[in-house]
Amino acid sequence: MKLLDIPRLRKILLADAFIGGTTGIAGLALYGWWSRFLGLPERLVLLIAAVTGLYALLAASLVLMKPVRARAVRWLVVANWAWTVVSIGMLLYYSSGATLFGKAFLVLQVIIVGGLAWLEGRHIGKNADEV
Repeated sequence: MKLLDIPRLRKILLADAFIGGTTGIAGLALYGWWSRFLGLPERLVLLIAAVTGLYALLAASLVLMKPVRARAVRWLVVANWAWTVVSIGMLLYYSSGATLFGKAFLVLQVIIVGGLAWLEGRHIGKNADEV
């Protein structure tokens, strides 16, 4: 595998790290308030915060990696697609009890995580393991 346009990929990974880190920290710090505001169970808010925080750490480690390894980026892309599918399941399962803000949050999670997976995946070519 070969990585394409590494400077742009690093910017996308930095956005992934920032968005995931912000969501993770806010969720872990204020999970009770977010739970009430979103109309979602506290355990779900904690799960989302923990997973997005871990994704943020992975994305941040890729931003700092020299050289960036295509295989590691591929893992993040696959993980983001998997979390997108899980997020669709959460949206379908929890939307009936969620507030309007909770539904919007879950929809945005699907769009943002899926979008990041797609954007990051576009930077993986086929010829080398690292660049």
